[in-house]
Amino acid sequence: MANITLGLTNYADEAVLSGGSWRTSLPRSNLQNRRLSKVARTPDALAASSQFDCALVKGRPVRVLALIAHNLSVSSTVRLIGCDAADFAAPLYDSGAVSMWPAGVIPQDMLEWEDDNFWLGTISEEAIAGYRAPFIHLLPSTVTARYWRVEIADTGNSNGWIHVGRLYLANAWTPHYNMRYGADLGFDDVSIFETSLTGEEFFERRRKRRNFRFDLAALSEEEGYQSALELDRLAGTTGEVLVIPDATDITNAPRRNFVGRLAALSGVVHAHHGLMEKSYEIVEIL
Repeated sequence: MANITLGLTNYADEAVLSGGSWRTSLPRSNLQNRRLSKVARTPDALAASSQFDCALVKGRPVRVLALIAHNLSVSSTVRLIGCDAADFAAPLYDSGAVSMWPAGVIPQDMLEWEDDNFWLGTISEEAIAGYRAPFIHLLPSTVTARYWRVEIADTGNSNGWIHVGRLYLANAWTPHYNMRYGADLGFDDVSIFETSLTGEEFFERRRKRRNFRFDLAALSEEEGYQSALELDRLAGTTGEVLVIPDATDITNAPRRNFVGRLAALSGVVHAHHGLMEKSYEIVEIL
C-alpha cells in the first residue's frame, strides 16, 4: 500500500499547446478549459492526430499527468515525454507506452468467460462510462522540464475519433506518513426532486460526484506548513486537486482516483510535540 498522493498546481493553463490534428469546433485549446463538457476532439483516430506538445513558461516540477473526461478505449495507451528543449531530442523523462486501463483492473474471478475483456482483465466500456475515470500517470519522482509531449494511441477507438475534456499536468505531494484509518469515500447525489400534492415524486437526475474525506495525523512541522497549508493557499476551494489514495491499488484505481476541489479549508493543528494534523474533504469536479 502506497501513501496518499495529492496533485498540486495545474500548469496546463499556462502552456502553449501545439501538435496533432483537432476539429475547428472542438479545438485543442479546450484542454485548458475547466468545463469538462467542452472537449478537444480529433477528426479521426490516427495516433498522429491525438498527440500534442505543452510548452510551459519555464521549467516546472512535474510529478503527474491526468487526462480527464476522455473516450479512450480499453486498448489505448498514453506516453508522456519531458524535455528541456522543444525538439525533444534529449528527453529528461519518457514513460513509454502506458496502458490506459492496465491488466488487473478487474480481477479475473469477477469476469465471465463471455466478457470481451476476460483475458486482459481490463475494465469494461460500460464501467468506463459509469465512473468517468481519468487517465492518471504518476512519475516515479519529480521531473523539472519546460516542454512536455503527450502521445495518445487509440487507433481502434469505436467512435472513430479521440476526445479529452481536460489536461492536468502538475507537481504532487506524498506525505511521509499515510492518512489515518477511517478515510471515507462515497458519492454525493445532487439530483433534485419534488413531491406533488398527491404524493407523486418528480426527479431531475444529475451526475453523481465522488466525495473523499481523510485526515493526515502525523505530519512534521515542515510538511504541515510547507505542504499541507501551502496546498490550501494554492488551491483554495476552487482550484483543481488530484487525489490518488493508493498508487499501488490498480484494481480500484478507476473508483478511487479523481480530480476534485477542496470542499472547505481547515487549519493545520499542532496536535503533539513536533507533529501536526490536517483534515481534508475533496469533492469531484464534473
